[in-house]
Amino acid sequence: MYREGVTESRIWVWDNPRMPVPVAPVADLRAALHALAELIDGVAFELPGDGRASRNSLCEETAWSINEYLLPRLGDLDAPLVAVLIGSTGSGKSTILNSLARLQISSPGAIRPTTTMPVVWSAHRHTDRYREGFLSGYGIAEQPVQVIGGDDPMLERLTLIDAPDFDSVVERHRKIADDLLAVGDVIIFVTSAQRYADAVPWEFLEKARSRSVPLLFVANRIPSESGDLIVDYRRLLEEKGFDLGDRFFEVAEQTIDPVIGALPDSTVVNLRWRLQAMAGEAGRSGVLETSIRGAIIELSERTARLEQAISVEFDEAEALRRVASAAYERQIEEVIRSLGSGELIRGEVIDRWQQFIGTGELIKAVTEGASRVSSWARRVFGGSRVVSEVRADAGLELRDVLVRRADLAATAAASAWELDAAGAALLGGRTLWRHADETDAEAGHAVEDWLVGLSEMIGEAGESKKRTALIASYGLNSVAVAVILGVFLQTGGLTGAEVGVAAGAAAAQQKLLEHLFGSAAARSLIETARTRIEEAVGEVLKADGARFGRVLDEHTDALAEPGSLASSYDRVRQLAEAWDGV
Repeated sequence: MYREGVTESRIWVWDNPRMPVPVAPVADLRAALHALAELIDGVAFELPGDGRASRNSLCEETAWSINEYLLPRLGDLDAPLVAVLIGSTGSGKSTILNSLARLQISSPGAIRPTTTMPVVWSAHRHTDRYREGFLSGYGIAEQPVQVIGGDDPMLERLTLIDAPDFDSVVERHRKIADDLLAVGDVIIFVTSAQRYADAVPWEFLEKARSRSVPLLFVANRIPSESGDLIVDYRRLLEEKGFDLGDRFFEVAEQTIDPVIGALPDSTVVNLRWRLQAMAGEAGRSGVLETSIRGAIIELSERTARLEQAISVEFDEAEALRRVASAAYERQIEEVIRSLGSGELIRGEVIDRWQQFIGTGELIKAVTEGASRVSSWARRVFGGSRVVSEVRADAGLELRDVLVRRADLAATAAASAWELDAAGAALLGGRTLWRHADETDAEAGHAVEDWLVGLSEMIGEAGESKKRTALIASYGLNSVAVAVILGVFLQTGGLTGAEVGVAAGAAAAQQKLLEHLFGSAAARSLIETARTRIEEAVGEVLKADGARFGRVLDEHTDALAEPGSLASSYDRVRQLAEAWDGV
């Protein structure tokens, strides 16, 4: 009985399930390539900047070489060889194709460019391959392809494609030429006497060399008196390390048949023989193996470049992230510093509280004993609305401080981003120059939560029933306000008359809290309250600054994890090395 299954990415076919026999080891290689292609297809470089377009082009080209060549070719090793005619504008590629076909397949003409889409000449029975397998990236309205079937016996083993000019003035044509370089089993590089020394053809030849694809060289439209030109062109090729051997073909300038746009058969007979030999039984497996392994080797270099591009993009995003984070960290540190120096809350809130409790009277009461303090507290705090008002005013003042600090941090972060090309582009259309709309409310909630938390801390610090009763007699809100002012009233950083005012107020607060809780507990209570407000400050400002991080996340979430492409390619390499070939 015939059954098929998949075990650990290897396809097996067996008659006896206890004796599996691998029948398609190439399937493992295709599976690994497919996994790599999926990773690459999911990568998008979205961080603005000068390198974005080139990075995405590299990504597309790499995915194209896998999806349009390696996967379909390894999935159909018996398909005809694909030979792509590539050359510069006016080199005569279409004429060479028509000459090989002995009929008009591609339309040559005086107006450039003449070839505006891939023209595929294949056996009738193979035409569907170039719409469903190879060149599946074309064949739609935006990227048309012309497929022409023929009866030439050569087409049973060979398909020819006429590519648009790689130096065309039309960018899309240049892109198609690059694509077709990636899908050819053989490249027929066509140049002319006028164009062979241009820089662009040599750049394209270097791309072909990096893919290790078998190359044939056609020097077309050579004037009869230009023997030195051929010598010079061959010399240049050999100096660049290209092995010419029987791969160089000279085509003299001569009259073209106006009906089929072709040269006499004798002009291309040697090229035709060479192509037939490459596609024949003896040469085909060597050509295919060279082309496939070359494409896999080139994939290594491209994958490494992609990994590097991903790393660079991550680094660019992280640099912007650090700049924004540092701006907010500076404001957090400044709030903590001003908290310790007594500069955070001043003015009306403290003045009002001092006038209300009478700093001098409180200190006098403390020195006269506990009963005198209790009497003073009942008289001052009993039923007064000032306590609640001071508490509310302190909360509002603190909230406003946080919002102002968020504004300063946002402005500093946005200013730094503006100096970077990517950062400046990310700022466009976003309100990152000031605090977030929700920061007012979040700062208010954080402050209120801190104030509410003070009541719990006061209750925990009371310990004994006696102290609890004493706190209750003063009123929980009154004690909470005393703790609040105890946190904010410091003398560090103050000068002149301010020192005396703050010192008196701070001393009064400290005496009152020590009277209620004892010295150690009072100090601990204030330190705990200060620590918690510092934490609240950090949370509010960091939440506001997180907007910058989210913008970066939006533009880097389509990047693969560093190292994942290299790891995936390593699997491809290992399987390619183990593959026995065609």
